[in-house]
Amino acid sequence: MTRYAQLIQAVDAVRAARAPMSAPPEPELMRFVVFEDNGGGYQWTIVASSGETLAQSASFASYEDAKAAAHALHAAVGSTSFEECPSDTPPADLATHRDKRRARDDLDADRWLDEGGSFSSEAVAKWQAPH
Repeated sequence: MTRYAQLIQAVDAVRAARAPMSAPPEPELMRFVVFEDNGGGYQWTIVASSGETLAQSASFASYEDAKAAAHALHAAVGSTSFEECPSDTPPADLATHRDKRRARDDLDADRWLDEGGSFSSEAVAKWQAPH
């Protein structure tokens, strides 16, 4: 084998080693959808190609605001990183936080009444009971 043939064979071997063994899997196609919700606000949602809703935003005042938020998220997604929560981290106890907040609100209301605040029983009757 000539020196030239050996060089060509070595270059081909290096190229073969650098080439991926198989094509990378195609990413699942997703799309952002901006829509008007039942309350008259606007939301964006991320929908997978299977039709499954992956994420949904809170309500925005206008279509343009929801669309701008969706565009901002779409642009930022490429620069995000994925971090796993350590296994020893306990899940958030949202019920306890809600109860603490409710107790604090009750204390604020009691304090307000103790300091001479007043309320209208007609206004209280119009309030909806918590669910």
